[in-house]
This record gives sequence, C-alpha cells and structure tokens, in this order.
Amino acid sequence: MTHLLRKSFTEFLGTAILLAAVVGSSFMGSFLTQDALLGLFVNTFATILALGCIIFVFGSISGGYFNPAVTFAEFVVKRLELSELIAFIVAQLAGAFAGVALANYMFKQHAVTQSTIAHKGVNLYVSEILATAGLIIILQLLIHQYNDHLAPIAIPAWIGAGYLFTASTCFANPAAVFGRMWTNAGAGIDMKSGLAFIGAEVLGAVIGIGIVAILTSGDDDFDDLAYLTEEEYVEVTDPTI
Repeated sequence: MTHLLRKSFTEFLGTAILLAAVVGSSFMGSFLTQDALLGLFVNTFATILALGCIIFVFGSISGGYFNPAVTFAEFVVKRLELSELIAFIVAQLAGAFAGVALANYMFKQHAVTQSTIAHKGVNLYVSEILATAGLIIILQLLIHQYNDHLAPIAIPAWIGAGYLFTASTCFANPAAVFGRMWTNAGAGIDMKSGLAFIGAEVLGAVIGIGIVAILTSGDDDFDDLAYLTEEEYVEVTDPTI
C-alpha cells in the first residue's frame, strides 16, 4: 500500500467513525429522551469523545484532519501537497457518507435517506463561519506553538463548546455537512441548507487562516522552530546542549 493511499484510507476511516458517532448519538438521544437539552448533551458527549480518540490514534498516520476545511488550511500553509489535498478530501467525503450510512443501518433506518431538515438563516451561517474560523485558529496556533500534541484535547473542547454556544451547533466540517445530508436523524441537514453551510465553512476557514497569519507575523524565528522534530527542537532551544 502506497504512503498516500495508507494516509487517505486513514482519513476515510477516521471520518467514518466521527460521522457514525455524530449521527448514531443523535438517534440514540432521540430514542432515550424527549428532552432536547439532554439529547444535545448525548450528541455532544459522543462526538467529542470520538473526535478525541480518532485524532489521538490516527494523527500520527495521516495528520488526523478528518475535515476538508482543516485539510485546506494545511495545504495553504504548505504542509500538504496538492495530491494529498485532493486525496484526503475525497477520502473524507466518502468516509462521511459511509459513517452516516452505517449509523442509519445500526438504528434500523434506510442506509441512505436524504435529509429534509432545513437549517436556514444568516445567524446560522455566521455561527458556522465562527465555528470553522475558531477551529482553524486553534489548530494552526497549536502547531505554530509546537503544541500539536494537545490537539486531541483542544479540538474536541472547541467543538464541544461550539455545540452549546453556536446557533448552528457547530458543524464546522464540510465533510460532516455532506454526510449529514443523508440521514433522517435529528443531526441531519437538507441539501440546500448543507451547501450554504459548506460555503460558510469555507469562508470561515479562509478567515481563520488570515487571522493566524496576522497573529504569527514577525515570528520568523519561531516559525522555523515550529517545523522541527522534537529532538531537533530540544537541540536548538536547550542551552545546556
């Protein structure tokens, strides 16, 4: 198996697991309770746990992106090649679809059902811009500060918070939006709304990249350090060596 194929399969698998958790927990929450707040907490809790696990386990193989917006940001800052960008996004979209189909089947629904749940309104699009920009800022600054090992904690923390403070419940992932078009679970979204969400997320990613560029401008020395291996970093920064 080629290196790119192995990484792409990892992105497929991780995204499938994430969407199975998102949609499966949405079904579970609706089956267990009629309390909307409790259902939201079930969905949130399952999502952030699954997200933390897949970033922790798969991050060393493919980078642990599972999100076209994050993948695009990595390409813009030249940490991914064009071939990787294309392969990863295709894998993420396919994984999202597969994960949703699996969740539908687990809960005795048709494996593929087009959602009819509309999510319309400028407030929701602004929420997605904020959620995605925040995600990009957090991840890029973690990498810039040589703290990317904290991503399995920080990224789920942001997504979990976004579930509870944004009007859109923080999709922040074009692949997740695409996958959620194919379920009748409460986590679903109809195609027209989904395309608008994806547009908002792309804009949010661009804004996030721009903000990171502003925040890190002039840090040339630190930029050089941020891409060293841990051993090289210690050699450069430890005065006793």
